[in-house]
Amino acid sequence: MLAKLKKRILNPKVILAIVSGILVILVNTGVIDVEMSNSVTDAVNTILGLFVAIGVFGHPESHIKDNK
Repeated sequence: MLAKLKKRILNPKVILAIVSGILVILVNTGVIDVEMSNSVTDAVNTILGLFVAIGVFGHPESHIKDNK
């Protein structure tokens, strides 16, 4: 029983859901104000955009198959 619970808790999707739930509770109770939440969202979106750009420029023809 405990091994099954440990396996579920260590699942990345469950960890993400728990962290998201905690953050929602903190924003709704006012511990984290909405402006700070918006700033964090903007920073995360910027970082993800940079990762996408790096991925495209790093190997732009990864989806093209070589028919040799």
